[in-house]
Amino acid sequence: MKKVLIISYYWPPSGGAGVQRWLKLSKYLALQGIEVHILTVDEKVASYMQLDESLKHDIHPSIQIHKTTSFEPINYYSQLVGKKNVPTAGFSNVNNESKVQQLVNAIRSNFFIPDPRVGWKKYAVGKGKEIIQQYGIQTVITTSPPHSTQLIGRDLKKAFPKLKWIVDFRDPWTDIYYYSLLGHTQWSRRIDLKLEKEVIEQSDQIITVSQGFKDLFLPKSTKVNGDKFCIIPNGFDPEDLVPRQEQPNETFTICYTGTMSDQYEPESFLEGLRKVIDQTPNQPIQLQIVGSMSANIEQYIKKLQLPLAYIPSVPHSEIVHYQKNADLLLLLIPNINKGDGIVPGKLFEYLASQNPIAALASLSGDVAKTIANCQAGKTFDRSSSSEIAAFIEEQLTHFKNGTQTPTHPEKIKQYSRAHQAAQVAALIQ
Repeated sequence: MKKVLIISYYWPPSGGAGVQRWLKLSKYLALQGIEVHILTVDEKVASYMQLDESLKHDIHPSIQIHKTTSFEPINYYSQLVGKKNVPTAGFSNVNNESKVQQLVNAIRSNFFIPDPRVGWKKYAVGKGKEIIQQYGIQTVITTSPPHSTQLIGRDLKKAFPKLKWIVDFRDPWTDIYYYSLLGHTQWSRRIDLKLEKEVIEQSDQIITVSQGFKDLFLPKSTKVNGDKFCIIPNGFDPEDLVPRQEQPNETFTICYTGTMSDQYEPESFLEGLRKVIDQTPNQPIQLQIVGSMSANIEQYIKKLQLPLAYIPSVPHSEIVHYQKNADLLLLLIPNINKGDGIVPGKLFEYLASQNPIAALASLSGDVAKTIANCQAGKTFDRSSSSEIAAFIEEQLTHFKNGTQTPTHPEKIKQYSRAHQAAQVAALIQ
């Protein structure tokens, strides 16, 4: 029997996007007959940005879970800046106008390298050695962020040279879009780059979620080539799929799920929506945001007087209902340099809903290619509010006529977690 140890900081009851990938993949690995062990941090000391107790129901009963304590300096962050100012998605919502936050972020970036969860490393390495020896583990998978998790894999590989170490990068490391906001000195950035290079060189295999991310990691070392990388995107769990409500919506509903920080720049979509509302005054239209949004975006929505239904963070099991019952789904990719590889996990849940998608993203990026390949909607740049308005009107016509834009379900199936788990299983020795 194949055995694998998956090391992930995020695990239920942690909520948010970070936990989904390996929670789902581990379930399908177990269903495919692999003995799965999870090494994670004890939730009593963990610094999770979100909680979602409902995700515990997704843990396959055969999976063995091992937990350790940790030193978590990020828990003091909320005491310094106030709990309401703690970013909901890593540090992507950092407010540069706050001097206290700037100071705390500078301490975070220059004293806790590569990230504030590095205090888990020594406990996880010790426990990892025990698990490997006790259960005869031959393959370890480390998933990040937090990228300090990769240092756990590095140390275990040093202790057990015959161990197969697979790195999973869900996000870039030193190229993450908010890296420049974190106040690194040249010294700390050099260390970060050195650690990133070590992980890339010393691992046996690297999985990442998009071609764009592979293109960011590959040039970090001249000692590796593209064959070391395997692209396994995020996906959807077929068991999460829900039927659409029987009663059709009376109000044309545009839904966005997740975090909407300032870097997502939704203004052109909001302006396009305002145009459509002005042109169809007798048609009820609603913008539904399920999750969290920045104060600036909330103010802009109010300025445009858009009909907003704001639903704060809800369990993942409820999110899929909102996605399925929408008439149009909004997807936003941060408007940043090197953003072509950003493919959020929600894209694949959007695809599984088979509802049309309007995306604001790079026209040459992986999101645009995926949506076009699945015939699932349209991608726009941020200078085309008139084109966006025309697309919304087109979907509104489908809504009125009771028709739906056709998608390509066969191509969507490749993003099933079960299909992706089979790809992972082939890498496990």
